[in-house]
Amino acid sequence: MWDMDVFSTVLWHLQRDVQLSFLAQELTSINEHSPQAWIATGNCFSLQKDHSQALTCFKRATQLDPRSAVGYALSGHEALALDDHDSATQFFRDALRTDSRHYPAWYGLGTVYLKQNKLRKAEYHFRKAIEISPSNAVLIHCEGTALEKRGELEQALERYNRSLALSPLSPLVKFKRVKVLIQLKQYENALKDLLELRDLAPEEANVPFVLGKLYREMGRNVEATRCFTIARDLDPKLSAIIGHLLDE
Repeated sequence: MWDMDVFSTVLWHLQRDVQLSFLAQELTSINEHSPQAWIATGNCFSLQKDHSQALTCFKRATQLDPRSAVGYALSGHEALALDDHDSATQFFRDALRTDSRHYPAWYGLGTVYLKQNKLRKAEYHFRKAIEISPSNAVLIHCEGTALEKRGELEQALERYNRSLALSPLSPLVKFKRVKVLIQLKQYENALKDLLELRDLAPEEANVPFVLGKLYREMGRNVEATRCFTIARDLDPKLSAIIGHLLDE
């Protein structure tokens, strides 16, 4: 049973629903009163977006093992998914009280503060998580998001660059880097990223839409119009905005 709570969380991250379900059933059959079984079951519910039931399972795990940092942190993430920021904050603090180096709890607190627009607090907590897990692309990206929201564009760009060096195929981080590059008027670098994003996420309407706006900024109006047409075809809800841009 040792570390099966961590293993089930890894399966959650990998979206392996069948393996996760099998593991939860296996752990429950071995010992239905083990915290690992409840955490695995909670991860099953979480993967199915049943956050209330998942939270019930994770809370039960912490009742069975009050020293389970994993159980408290997972409870925090489910509370956060339910928009219960106060409970999420308390769960993450309980996790850190149990294990001060449990970086998912530092990350969780950073996420709470980011949602509350408490940007300096968010940045601090993401940075604490990075100190513990310095090669984690997600954490570095999140710190970049906090910095971007604070208007620290050069620093945000540096974090996005670091995150992409660790995880080069992340469309989300690449798209965020594009927005920062455009604000910094580094148009050629932004264009390079957008052309790569077009291949990575061909069904994402925001990519040709932003690419069209960038082409207009660069004076390449024929290419801009072509991109706006593609964006409108992918997402008809953009029609009014694109029509306004074309009429300018």
